[in-house]
Amino acid sequence: MLKSKKKESFMPRIIMLAIVLVAVATASCLADQLAWNSRSTCEEAADSIGRNSILLSYCSLCSNEHVEVWLVKGISVAPTAAQGQFEVNIFGTRLYRSKETLREGKYSGSVEYEAVTGEEPVRWFATAIDLAYVYVATGEGAFRCLGKVIERECIINVDTISLPHHILEQAKREAMKESKKLMVTW
Repeated sequence: MLKSKKKESFMPRIIMLAIVLVAVATASCLADQLAWNSRSTCEEAADSIGRNSILLSYCSLCSNEHVEVWLVKGISVAPTAAQGQFEVNIFGTRLYRSKETLREGKYSGSVEYEAVTGEEPVRWFATAIDLAYVYVATGEGAFRCLGKVIERECIINVDTISLPHHILEQAKREAMKESKKLMVTW
């Protein structure tokens, strides 16, 4: 009788542990949904971004996340540790960041941005991207999730981000300055 009671009190704990493990595994799967892909998917994504373009970065499934405005200076497709899987790598600079962090799914079109300041080397970065969490220009001031643009399945809370006109214009001017620097150095 005592053995049976121990089993009964132990079973709910096992069930609860299993539920928690499934939830954690599901969340971690969504965290990198389009980070590693086939070579053709990565090449299509890289072509959709292009050099000297403006790219937005925002994980709409994350809490306490900034929207960042990037200037892409270089882009490459590289193999990953998993055979047959590739990733898109960006070399760029952060131009603007939302003034406040956004909670999961709480993006609204009225986001305020501030310039990313600091020495030139601080703003420059190289990173692999997840195609579900970067946004490419699709119209004047409109940026859409790259995963959706290239018609790959991904779960997001925000499909399109509208960049304020004055921020878009300043970002374009910065892109022009950077492309002129490149021409002068060659």
